[in-house]
Amino acid sequence: MHVPDGFLSPEITVPAWAAAAPLWAWGARRHFGPASVESLPVVGSLTALAFVIQTIMIPVPGGTSTHLVGVTLLALLHGPLAAFVCESLVLVVQALFFGAGGVTVLGVNALALGLLGPVAGWLVHRATRRLSDRAAVFLAGWTAMQASSLAVVLVLALQHRLSASYFPMPIAVTFGAMMIPSVAAGVLEGLYTLFALSLLRKANLRGVGA
Repeated sequence: MHVPDGFLSPEITVPAWAAAAPLWAWGARRHFGPASVESLPVVGSLTALAFVIQTIMIPVPGGTSTHLVGVTLLALLHGPLAAFVCESLVLVVQALFFGAGGVTVLGVNALALGLLGPVAGWLVHRATRRLSDRAAVFLAGWTAMQASSLAVVLVLALQHRLSASYFPMPIAVTFGAMMIPSVAAGVLEGLYTLFALSLLRKANLRGVGA
């Protein structure tokens, strides 16, 4: 679900960078300072795991791809802002060394995959965890996938409306191509989130919440 370089004009990429930059600074200061040293090994391991699972990309019609994200787990453990910073680091490495996503669209991809998705999943978990914690964790992962995919769809639709020369696919094509696979991929995302969180809780690792 990465947006590749060249698909979006500066009318979208520049405001996205402007919105993401202060959030990166705030998140780094809040979650990666001296007070967070004890939790950094778990955070680093989960970020590396998210990087690995995101490298398995399945191309879909409409100009992008679908894949698991894996950072909703970080949002549940350490908050959406930590997930945003960690996913942004994953996107930087992918853009610079693996040709996935891109530098100009980094702000857009980070906001979609690293912030909007994890925030949606985190909110769903908080709203449903009293009914069933396991179901809430699964729903958090599934919801995060749908929110991230929909954010990418809407950005591409906006670009098509602003200038079809940048992105020629109409929203009907992009929506169907991305959201239908996302429903299925969301099931895997939910299962991954549930399984990984269960393992961490059983291991009783430092920095893992209940």
